[in-house]
Amino acid sequence: MRKILLLLSIVGAIAFYSCTDNLVNSLIANKAPTTHLFLYPDSTISNQQSKVKLHWWADDPDGLVIGYYITWDGTHWTFTTSNDSTIAFPISGSDTVYNFKVAGVDNHGNGVYDKDHTVNGIDFGPEPFTDSDHNGVWSSGESFIDIGNIDPNPASIKLPLSNTAPQIVFLQDKTGQTIEFPDTTFTVASLGWNASDLDGDETIQNIYIALNDTSQKIAIPGSTRFITIKAVPPFNSDVVSCDVYLGASIKEPYAVKLPNLKLNAKNTLYMYAVDIANAKSSLMQMPDQSKTWYVKKPKGDILVIDDHGTADNAASYYSQMLDGINLAGRYDVLDIKSTKAGASSPTLLPKYISPMLTETMKLFKYVFWYSGDNNPTLDAAQTVTKAYTDAGGKILFSMTFARSFDQSGLTDFLPIDGMSSGYISIVLPNTAVNATAKASALGYNNLTRDNGSSPVAVIWSFNINSSSLTATSLYTLATTGSPVVGFKSASGNLVFMGLPLNRLDGGSANVKSFFQKVFFGEFGVTQ
Repeated sequence: MRKILLLLSIVGAIAFYSCTDNLVNSLIANKAPTTHLFLYPDSTISNQQSKVKLHWWADDPDGLVIGYYITWDGTHWTFTTSNDSTIAFPISGSDTVYNFKVAGVDNHGNGVYDKDHTVNGIDFGPEPFTDSDHNGVWSSGESFIDIGNIDPNPASIKLPLSNTAPQIVFLQDKTGQTIEFPDTTFTVASLGWNASDLDGDETIQNIYIALNDTSQKIAIPGSTRFITIKAVPPFNSDVVSCDVYLGASIKEPYAVKLPNLKLNAKNTLYMYAVDIANAKSSLMQMPDQSKTWYVKKPKGDILVIDDHGTADNAASYYSQMLDGINLAGRYDVLDIKSTKAGASSPTLLPKYISPMLTETMKLFKYVFWYSGDNNPTLDAAQTVTKAYTDAGGKILFSMTFARSFDQSGLTDFLPIDGMSSGYISIVLPNTAVNATAKASALGYNNLTRDNGSSPVAVIWSFNINSSSLTATSLYTLATTGSPVVGFKSASGNLVFMGLPLNRLDGGSANVKSFFQKVFFGEFGVTQ
């Protein structure tokens, strides 16, 4: 019996050690993740745009997936912890095929930073790290991602990508109407648009613009969304080149001029966009084929801005007045209230007050801006006056205001401290408009309200700080309180009359001498 028990013990021990040895020798090596990839949404992989959404994940039977390596060129791999992304693939031609690959990574790293990971012949590069000292290489102590096993057979998907052409749409106003050029302008025009590309707006390489002839186009940067073109007199030809200003700022012109602007003639501006794959947008034109854009050559250095909506004799009166002081042929009229069309007078206020109206005024040394219907275009005056006078321009206003309006903007362009708390309801015929003592000393004469039947109503008084060096009172109305109705800036580059000058030619008819004093005395217009 003892022998039998001993024999069984020996056999059992041998079996135990044999099993133990087999268990040790059969430990399974860590397995790499298996990666999966699909296009989102799951659809036919053909004619995709260059922006596609991809989704991926990985299974690891014996560990945790900590991230993924992705590539679309098969050479440069990028580590990410995300499992989906909308990727903008670079377009280098009209049709491109990318083989997008992704490989899952598990958490079985070796605990040390590795400068190289090559798996199944694929070089994934160094382990990602936080470059705290900004030296471009891993330094001791910097945190890193300890890369474990990498899927040796990355999931892949072929993406045949078709480039889409860019699109251009001119900007619209609040009513949804395209912002067009006025039907007639001088040698300044501003234009805005939206440009887009389904492959990414950054793929728009150039915007091409041309005047009248697309073979004379120039290229501007594809990021441009607004331009102002401007040709400055004097002109030696009736076909001239324009400076081009990119964006709303009018500082330095673009390096290349835009040729072929025709003076005293109809013009058309053409535009299209080209992306990096040379795909072109449709050809746009301003104005469209149902309208015209006439570009007028300035006659001289004086601009009259007609801001007078009432049908009376104001336009003809001022024309005769300027002719009468020997300025005939030296002035142009810009009608910003009328809807009249035609080549003889530029019409309508530009939608882009800044910079288009400002730069139009800068074509001229002197401006006479008049209204008489108590409804001047204040937002325009507030926007452009300072920019114009700061650039050396000189301006005469004859302007009246409504019973109720926002007065806060007046100090933006007039050298006043404010206005009176109330207005004068009506100025009766033959009421005197007296030059102040300072004005008389400067050579200004008294004026008189005419005896016409049309009323002169709603006249405001202006507050001029007597201790201020910014303005000088010129005229007071011969009514209670002698309200100030006329003044000039200290520099003399701005003269303002708060009455319609065409209604102040009663009595001694001194409006002519007033114009002579302002244009030849204050502004220095040569005769």
